[in-house]
Amino acid sequence: MTERFITPSKITAWLDCAHFLALKHQVEDGLREAPTGGMGSFARLLADKGMQHEAACLDEYEREGKSIFRVPERGKRESFGNWVERVGDPFDQDWDVIYQMPFAHDGIRGIADFLVRVVDAEAGTTYEPVDAKLARKEAKTGHVLQLCFYADAIEASTGRRPARMHLWLGSGTQETFAVEDFGAYWRRLRRQLSAVMDAPIGTIGTKPEPCNHCAFCEFADVCDAQWRDEDSLIYVAGLRSSERTPLEDCGVSSLVELAERTTPVEGVGQERQSRLVVQAQLQSLARENGAGAPPFLLIEGGEDPTWGHGFDQLPAPDTGSARRLPSIGGLQLAPHRRARAPFRLLLPAPPEPQAIPVRGSPVGERGVNRGQ
Repeated sequence: MTERFITPSKITAWLDCAHFLALKHQVEDGLREAPTGGMGSFARLLADKGMQHEAACLDEYEREGKSIFRVPERGKRESFGNWVERVGDPFDQDWDVIYQMPFAHDGIRGIADFLVRVVDAEAGTTYEPVDAKLARKEAKTGHVLQLCFYADAIEASTGRRPARMHLWLGSGTQETFAVEDFGAYWRRLRRQLSAVMDAPIGTIGTKPEPCNHCAFCEFADVCDAQWRDEDSLIYVAGLRSSERTPLEDCGVSSLVELAERTTPVEGVGQERQSRLVVQAQLQSLARENGAGAPPFLLIEGGEDPTWGHGFDQLPAPDTGSARRLPSIGGLQLAPHRRARAPFRLLLPAPPEPQAIPVRGSPVGERGVNRGQ
């Protein structure tokens, strides 16, 4: 079996999607061809914006007059381990900032954006990791865990553990974290991730699930093809991820099977199941119609405050509705009345990916010190 390394990108992806690592392992072990599609347009845009943000952070350090050691780039055919050895130990050279420092420690390898020199009267001189991230408001769990790895690697290289670690957000502010506040959480997840990395292929037992990572994932087309082949329930408009489990437990695992379901499903309310069945029937009929007009159903409003009252959920009009709007060609819009209709229109629609929460995440649960 090929030796597997944990990387910061794998950590972040794994927190959102365990199936990503299963597919990645198959590629690394030669059991699956590497995806050829590359980054999607959205992922490429974020990557470009991330590089711009990182460059802006570097410029800020230069404006502050800090001495900066720019790590030599990795050679085109150079292994990561050889690169780490060639870079050596720049920590005793009193640089204020070390930029793009590669680390290989305890089965994990990654590149820290910035290491900033800190002098403490009691603790002495050490370096604290700073990562540039596009998030504008708050840290994400994966970002903090990457910093935890860099803190471990700094301690292994210098013998001194950083007290703090930082994220430089896209808003220009920094979030600062106490390393020890996240140590126990990091060690627990590190053990879990190591077990996954060491598991033989075929024993991980994952399956593709829509999640936040789908928009950036190199295997997005692989999962989509599997969902299409299986006629997955994820394509039923309005069906929640929490409803797929009881449906699949009852043998309903495809859109067509849901459209044909006539008996109750434990865990799904009778009225809710009836609505989902009708939705699946409409989408199944839309397939049969091909390029023809999509089928629809007019639903009479009842006691339910939302079902059948779609137009009633629109906000009330304001005076801006009658203003001249240059953005739409300078047309004069007439005042309108709030629309009311006794029905809701059901049409085939793609699913909205559901976020998979990270269990036991301390981010957002502990106090965070924010500083400049």
